[in-house]
Amino acid sequence: MTRHDEEQPWQEFHDFETTRPIAPGPALDDAVTARIGRKMRRRTWQTGLKMTLAQIATGLATLTICPQFGLGLGGHVSLHAGHAGAPALFFYLFCGLLFVSFGGILCGLLLRRTELAWARRFSTTFFLGYAAIAYFVLTTLGSEAFVVASLAWIPGAALGNLAGFALTRALRQRLA
Repeated sequence: MTRHDEEQPWQEFHDFETTRPIAPGPALDDAVTARIGRKMRRRTWQTGLKMTLAQIATGLATLTICPQFGLGLGGHVSLHAGHAGAPALFFYLFCGLLFVSFGGILCGLLLRRTELAWARRFSTTFFLGYAAIAYFVLTTLGSEAFVVASLAWIPGAALGNLAGFALTRALRQRLA
């Protein structure tokens, strides 16, 4: 091995270290930024669909535990009888708050960080809309007649969703 061969790697390293940085052109910079932005941003409809499917899944699961509006998917008369002594307004508010909160928790667990950022801005609107639509479906398909007290289910469901979602989101941020 000649002296020239021994010095060549050091010379290349020295040339590398002393060379001025070469910045990419603005077109390449913009292309990379746009591509990263597309990958990080979820489409609104995809996040909304994921949240809606989570709500429907938990809604059907809770109907196996406790009937709502006379609509149930399992034999759970004893659970329902325990609440029958409560005032109707409290009963509907409590059922909406308790059982629909599982949907908010599941949404908080399923969404990615970028989706959580989007969902945080629109969660109140989404959960209020979902509660109203779910209420309409339950009263339409259920065997119970409409009573004014059952309207308390809507704010209960919206508050349960918001509380479950906010709690899960906060826990995920603290644990991350």
